[in-house]
Amino acid sequence: MNKPGTISKKLTDSHMKQIYVLRAMSKDAVLDGSKKKSKQYKIEEINVNSGLNDEKETQRYLFILEGQKLVSPFPEGDFTSKTWYITQRGLEAVKLVSNI
Repeated sequence: MNKPGTISKKLTDSHMKQIYVLRAMSKDAVLDGSKKKSKQYKIEEINVNSGLNDEKETQRYLFILEGQKLVSPFPEGDFTSKTWYITQRGLEAVKLVSNI
């Protein structure tokens, strides 16, 4: 078993940036197990809150996270959308990695 804090040494820069995006999108969300959608965020807002400050890079991480069903575009299926939200599964993932 890993010592607390050692897992982050094994995560790549890409993994950490995905975590930053999830954290930025989870600030106002509530983990309640319902199908209710969380707050919707514009890519520009995710940029600022995650610290990435690069729209194309942020969008790339959103696509990666969407493939894992952790975030979704709004409206669903519109991958050209500038509006995204974190899913309940994404909120659960943020809770799991909250110590990183």
